[in-house]
Amino acid sequence: MKSKFLIIFLFFYLYLNCIFGMENLENIQSTNYGIYEADNLKLLCSKNEQEEISIASITKLMTAVVAIENIDDLNATLTVDYSIISQNLDTDLAVAGIFDGERLTYYDLLATMLIPSGADSAIYLSEIIFNNSTEFISKMNDKAKQLQMNNTHFSNVTGLDDEDNYSTIEDVAKLLKYVLENKTLKEIISTPTYTTTDKLLTVSSTIFRAPQRYGININYIMGGKTGTTEDAGICLASYSEDEGVELIAIVTGANMYSTRPYNIIDSETLYEYISDTYSVQNIISQGEEILQLDTINCKQDNVKFYSEKDVTKYINILDKSKINIEYSGIETLNSNIKKGEKLGEISIYYDNELLETSDIILNEKLDFSITKWISTNRYPIFIILASIIILITIFYIRHKIKKSARK
Repeated sequence: MKSKFLIIFLFFYLYLNCIFGMENLENIQSTNYGIYEADNLKLLCSKNEQEEISIASITKLMTAVVAIENIDDLNATLTVDYSIISQNLDTDLAVAGIFDGERLTYYDLLATMLIPSGADSAIYLSEIIFNNSTEFISKMNDKAKQLQMNNTHFSNVTGLDDEDNYSTIEDVAKLLKYVLENKTLKEIISTPTYTTTDKLLTVSSTIFRAPQRYGININYIMGGKTGTTEDAGICLASYSEDEGVELIAIVTGANMYSTRPYNIIDSETLYEYISDTYSVQNIISQGEEILQLDTINCKQDNVKFYSEKDVTKYINILDKSKINIEYSGIETLNSNIKKGEKLGEISIYYDNELLETSDIILNEKLDFSITKWISTNRYPIFIILASIIILITIFYIRHKIKKSARK
């Protein structure tokens, strides 16, 4: 009775969570959004995630990727020539505040580009790395193709509105996943404030200054890149973590003239919704039987194999019917197989997604059974014995006949 009550309670708890969570999603101001598991980019929740859109300064994530992959030494120092920046800087763009003659490292330039969204640093990097921003932009598009961002094209390094500078929520998620795999870039986009190595410039994150500026709490966002333009609205590509699972959220299209930072508020709403409705659940528990193989001519009738660890999946509701275990290897065991020998491999799937592959090792000695061998081979043994008896009988009769003939 108690277990039935718990099941009913759990059902209504999940149902109410889902209802209230959906109400929260209805309050999202962003016209396009998507939230994904970072490791496999599994889509958890979205709206218009494949629509081609402007992504504003989120573009600078690709600028950073191309830059860092073409810089030999991030600690190398260079002297800023601001004339290179001024002739390419649009007055509508936000700047970090680097100045002519300042001695900065390449790391400083990356940080002042990503943390406060400095267009001045982005332009300077794009001009000096290849001595040609056109070639730099070409590299950005090459990288987009490499990352299979098939609905993306870049025409500038800052994210300035342009019909040839566009992407999708889905493609930006691919880009952010790639950024997070780079330790240096992940560190930078997660930094609240940064002071350049010359100690002359301190910048603050466009994300992490929001709580003080707008009086809101950031409970989930761990880092990311914002953007704001007329076409893109206010945007944010960010990441978070829930129960050890890294999540990526991309939001665009909220009104840039709003008095509230809906790119941050909407991202927090998405993370909260997923945190409330998803959890890491055991698909297979440690010690759970995963395979049983029959034996032949052994004292043991069969050998059972058990999972050595929990196999987990980040899901909302566990459906046991979606679990599939596939084994390839020796199907029937015998005493000739030695303890410690590899028998084959087992693969564990959930909802057609491969979660775990491991070797199946025989972990016990198989004892030969003469009784079972006789039982298994009784018909051949009977034929052999009968044949022997017949042959003996034939030889005996022939011997008798010969003996009588001699007499």
